[in-house]
Amino acid sequence: MKKLFLLLVFCMIAGASSAQKVAIKTNALYWAAATPNLGVEFAISPKSTISTTANYNPWTFGDNAKVQHWFVRPEYRYWISGKYSHLFFSAHLIGGGFEFGGFEGPFSIKRFANQYYKGSFFGAGLGMGYSFYISPRFNIETSVGAGLLRFEYRSKKATDSYSQDAQRPHHYTRRILPFPTEVSISFVYFFNSRK
Repeated sequence: MKKLFLLLVFCMIAGASSAQKVAIKTNALYWAAATPNLGVEFAISPKSTISTTANYNPWTFGDNAKVQHWFVRPEYRYWISGKYSHLFFSAHLIGGGFEFGGFEGPFSIKRFANQYYKGSFFGAGLGMGYSFYISPRFNIETSVGAGLLRFEYRSKKATDSYSQDAQRPHHYTRRILPFPTEVSISFVYFFNSRK
């Protein structure tokens, strides 16, 4: 699955190398959740852009609480008023991996206090957003998206390891769920200030 997403990202970048305008972006909400992220977007027509974002969170919090994850999200956007201006609608793919669990405290869900979940996911979704003009080189962009994701994961208790499941050593739980695929307030920088 990783190879498929890397190939898709490479094709998007290679296909847009002669694009009229290139932007890089970062999502402030992900940074607030301790998730470094970076995206690149290319204009491919007066009202269309393609982009991809990469996100990575390797941290362990407290004793052993984890929300570790990585994902890549390639996306096509159609802009109503013209590229990088005002309202847009999008379609995207998403895929990555995660390890989640170990949260204890007064507000934690008991299921996650002594249990960890590790696996991968992929899916597709739709979104919409709005880009606010700041200057010829900067915009602020908001977006939301949702879709269907296929999760494949294993679980373990805090005292075990994932390989200790001797009775079912290759057992994975698989689920397809509706899921939010994007919530962003992003800062966008343009390399070419001509729209």
